[in-house]
Amino acid sequence: MTPTSALSILLMLVLAAAWMIGLAGLRKRLLLNPEWSRKLLHTGGGLMALGLPWLFQSAGPVLILCAASLLGLLAVKRIPMLRHRLGGVVDGVDRESHGDLYFVSATGLLFLIAGGDALLFSVPMAILTFADSAAALVGQRCGRHRFQAGGGAKTVEGSAAFFITAFFSAQVGLQVLADRGPAATLLLALWLALLLTLVEAAAGRGTDNFFIPITGCLLLRVDLGCPASLLMLHLINAVSACALAVLIRRHPFRYRMEHHRGGSCASPATSRPQRI
Repeated sequence: MTPTSALSILLMLVLAAAWMIGLAGLRKRLLLNPEWSRKLLHTGGGLMALGLPWLFQSAGPVLILCAASLLGLLAVKRIPMLRHRLGGVVDGVDRESHGDLYFVSATGLLFLIAGGDALLFSVPMAILTFADSAAALVGQRCGRHRFQAGGGAKTVEGSAAFFITAFFSAQVGLQVLADRGPAATLLLALWLALLLTLVEAAAGRGTDNFFIPITGCLLLRVDLGCPASLLMLHLINAVSACALAVLIRRHPFRYRMEHHRGGSCASPATSRPQRI
């Protein structure tokens, strides 16, 4: 590891610690909602992570940085003095979640999978940074239509906020970093936003912080070179499957009755006693 990499790691750790300390002070002074302080920590960490492909040329320093960050977060959770001063920023919400640990772990693994490629790293990380925060805040403040998924309650409004923010994050990232035509860029951004919205809705207890960027990177690896026609086909199939799932969920009794009637009509001999 070069001296420049070591200095960059130290600078990132100092910035992260300063951001957490500043949020802890802001939370006490302004009586911030715990969800707001957690998402501000999430957004700040994501913004710092977005610069990693330009700071480091190999995965080694990034993995060291993530390991040091994990040790720091565990210290905040386990050491009473640190927990008293800073724990409210990380664990202030009234639900069990290890999203902060998943976030840091996913950052290191994402850089490793992306091979340091700015596009494969930055687009999924931008979606995690902005869309996940938007979903949590909109769902908490404006959520009216709830559904059960991922071991907890999510809201339609939160998922809609995630989709919209994920689409714009992907669209901007692809336009800047990918050499694709406008139609392919638009369809790929929609495809990413839709699938990652489903991932966010299904994941629970903070695991979305891990699965969103890793899934996004793998999708980009597979679909980045696809023609626009194939992306359109993927998108139509995914939207159709989602619409069917929603219909079945909203009218499960009707679908069970139709299935039962269809089975009865298909085999009438079994629906009446046989005579000898």
